[in-house]
Amino acid sequence: MIREFFLSGLSLFFCACNSESGLPDTDMSVKLLVQIGSNPLSRTVTETDGSVSFYDEDKVGMFVENVENPVLWTYRNNIWKAEKNVEWENRSDDFEFLAYYPCSQTEGVIRTSVPMPDLAVQTGNIDDIGEKDFLVGRCVTSYSANNGVVSFAGENAFTHVFSLLHLNIINEDQSQSFIMESCTFSGEGIVTPYVYSFDSSSSGMIKAGTEEVSELQIDDLSSLSSITVLINPVVMEEPLRFTLRYTVDGKKYEASANLVKNFTAGSFNKLTLRLVDGELSMTGNEVLDWNVIMLEDIVLIGTSM
Repeated sequence: MIREFFLSGLSLFFCACNSESGLPDTDMSVKLLVQIGSNPLSRTVTETDGSVSFYDEDKVGMFVENVENPVLWTYRNNIWKAEKNVEWENRSDDFEFLAYYPCSQTEGVIRTSVPMPDLAVQTGNIDDIGEKDFLVGRCVTSYSANNGVVSFAGENAFTHVFSLLHLNIINEDQSQSFIMESCTFSGEGIVTPYVYSFDSSSSGMIKAGTEEVSELQIDDLSSLSSITVLINPVVMEEPLRFTLRYTVDGKKYEASANLVKNFTAGSFNKLTLRLVDGELSMTGNEVLDWNVIMLEDIVLIGTSM
């Protein structure tokens, strides 16, 4: 479903001196139009088609010129409320707005070092993706360009920074009981911690330290029929290695396979795995730009444990 959020009444003082003096008497409040990606999608609960929606208490941070730290906005009852008043400094000049989601704190956060969610701990449940799905937006505009509206839409729309990987698991023999138990994803840097930099000279993500974290382990899949995880945008020398541990009619199996090497920012890698005669085969594999790119099938051979 396409949703647009027109956010008004946001208050955050946007003056260089952070003062009320010298402001016009007319309404100079900042209003905002939010759109994510090429379609106006929002974010927190992710569906298997890649669409997502904001929920109450979601928080966004926004930087404005001449103010060092971001201002926190909270989504409540279908509107965004800012912790401070935001007003335009004047009607004619262009100003740059930088925004990101999620925002857990604003104190000590600067444009070149925005904390990003930790991907090392994930449940595999698609309903939890919204807690870690990192979005950024940049918009340069003036008050007169759109009557005070800052529009994160079109070419300025919010974009997903991580890559989303969704594995749909199907057991072809419905007479057998099939339970996923655990899985491991292995690949260089797939969940390494980063901070985000809005500095135009940077590539966006900057490592938070020197350590590469190359394995994501999910220990309990028993309640799931599919697995969804977020991965850093990486280009690996070796393909991502996926290992699934599962039970069929009480007997334990393990299957491993190499997937793909490249996970681009904002891509939605959607794979279908089918269990046929004791083998787990990948029969559907596409990348959505959540851009659809068809990939070769991959066969996973299950071995008893």
